[in-house]
Amino acid sequence: MKVSILDIHCLNAVCDDYEQLEEIVADVRRSSHGNVADQEVAACLMDLARDGLVAFFKFNASTGTYIPQFNLPTDLAGVWITLTEAGRRELNANWVDD
Repeated sequence: MKVSILDIHCLNAVCDDYEQLEEIVADVRRSSHGNVADQEVAACLMDLARDGLVAFFKFNASTGTYIPQFNLPTDLAGVWITLTEAGRRELNANWVDD
């Protein structure tokens, strides 16, 4: 699978935990040393989800659990995102130290 530099930055931003779009955007901007638009990161995350490299969840505060979202959302507000095993493999295979 061919992954872009933006893909790698997005995968890295979610590799350790569940993250929301705002934190991912900030991390991608920091790690890429660039001004990446929120919409660009959101579109990248949607593509990564279609490819099975990230997964989307909703947090249930009453049970303290993350509920998988099997359909792609129309908006990433309130969605928690994390790396899948396939995503970890792609990140490990394509990571380049700065």
